[in-house]
Order: sequence, then C-alpha cells, then structure tokens
Amino acid sequence: MSAEVIKKASELAQAIAQSEELKALREAEAKLQKDPEAMKLLNEVQRLQQMAQMSGTPEALKELEEAFKKFSENEVAKAYLEANEKFAHMIQTVNSLLQEAIEGPKPHGHQCSGCSGCSL
Repeated sequence: MSAEVIKKASELAQAIAQSEELKALREAEAKLQKDPEAMKLLNEVQRLQQMAQMSGTPEALKELEEAFKKFSENEVAKAYLEANEKFAHMIQTVNSLLQEAIEGPKPHGHQCSGCSGCSL
C-alpha cells in the first residue's frame, strides 16, 4: 500500500473531522436528542419508516410522508436536517472528486472539451 495515499487519506479524514459541517451536525444532533418533542416526532418517523418498508403500501408511505413533514416543521428537527444535508453534500462532493480522479471525468450532456472553460 502506498504510504503517500495513506497519508493523504489520513489528512482528508482529519479535515472532515474538523470541518464546520461536521461540527454543526454534531451540535444539531445533540440539541435534537435533548428536545423531547423533536425526539417523539423522530421516533414516529422511524416507526412508520419500518412499517412502510415492510408493507410498501401507499397508505403506509403517505403516513410516513405526513410524519416526516411534521418532524421537519419542528425548529430543532429542521436545524438538524439542514446540518445533515450540508454534511452529506460535503461528503458527496468528496466522493465525486475521488471517483472522478479514479475513473476520469464523466460526460455531462453538452458539447465542450472537459469543461475547463464551460459555464454549465
């Protein structure tokens, strides 16, 4: 195994661990866990998620959708969801960069030469 690759991976891991996105997510998660109403709503979403996965009925999916809507309207839950989305976006970007470095750039649906000057 390349020592340089391991070193860079370790640096990336440290950068992610120290990122504002992860810090914000952990803070939002701690607030969520301390809020009884938000936790009640989350538990209901998780319960209905399991039911929907088992039954797959439109009714179960609708119930889940309604419960998630209530959860996402809670201020503490909303902050958690936003922090989670930002962290997930950062990780997705990192994964895309890794994939592109390994596999090469992917075509993106218009005629340019690799997007070095493309505005799309």
